[in-house]
Amino acid sequence: MGGFIGKELRLPAGSLIGAMVFVGAANLLGAKPEIPEYFNTLAQITVGGVLGLSITRQLVSELKNYLIPSLMVVVMLAVFGVITGFVVSRVTGTDLYTSLFGSVPGGMQEMIVLSESYDVNHPAVVVIQTVRRILIVVIYPLLVYIVSRLTGNPLNFSGK
Repeated sequence: MGGFIGKELRLPAGSLIGAMVFVGAANLLGAKPEIPEYFNTLAQITVGGVLGLSITRQLVSELKNYLIPSLMVVVMLAVFGVITGFVVSRVTGTDLYTSLFGSVPGGMQEMIVLSESYDVNHPAVVVIQTVRRILIVVIYPLLVYIVSRLTGNPLNFSGK
């Protein structure tokens, strides 16, 4: 129910955040909501299917134009994510692998599902990724605006 409310409110990752807030609130209020174990498998199948749907003929045909930039982005994000994970672990005392899964700078849902397959503090990964996602949605547009002003290359907001 929380997932549908989050989606209707158009929250960033509304279905995920809404469900998490709803179930978390129910837990805090003393209810003991449970989700059958096979739902985890269904969630992983769903995420895999959604990712698979993004592979289209158009994507493959445009790959050659964006292969080098894509590889650069992946390598740089992975390196910065690992560095961030190490720093967060050292500064906060959070275990290294929980910090690494929490520090991945993209694919929140995928990292949350993937972290369930490893011996990490899964609830901490969920919290770190959720806070990261919310802050990115709030802060990143401001940073893009600042960059557009500093570079003298104004960015037009379409309002969509």
